[in-house]
Amino acid sequence: MLGASLLAGFLVGGMLVTAAWATFAAEQVGPPRDVRLVIPAGTSVLLAAGKPSAIPSEIHLVSGDRLVLINQDVVTHNVGGWSVEPAMTLTITTDAPAANTFACSIHGSGSLGIIVTARPGLLDAIIITILVSLPLALVLAAGATLFRNLDMGHEYD
Repeated sequence: MLGASLLAGFLVGGMLVTAAWATFAAEQVGPPRDVRLVIPAGTSVLLAAGKPSAIPSEIHLVSGDRLVLINQDVVTHNVGGWSVEPAMTLTITTDAPAANTFACSIHGSGSLGIIVTARPGLLDAIIITILVSLPLALVLAAGATLFRNLDMGHEYD
């Protein structure tokens, strides 16, 4: 009975983990993606007038993703050590988890945060499945034992 409950717990736990990853972590477990950061025309004029740009001040990526910088403005902009000339597209591939703040000319603050998280692998999925499934299996085993003991206490005509 305990073996069947453990097996059922791991099957249900595996399905729950798979469903959760498919629903909530598609960006992290899916293939690498291109994250576009467009520097629109007029950004340099806005910044010179002391107005904020509409560009996010922080970008979240997963290892392997590509940051695609597209400069539609009329001036060269700098992001970290990269210069993006007018009408230029620059692609940067992220290869390792990191959290950095780069000097940039596309924000009034002069900085852009780039956060790169690790892409989960098979080992992560196995560990999470065990952490979810083991308690579930123990609850199923306890419930089966309880119902079996309650059933033994009844007399039938």
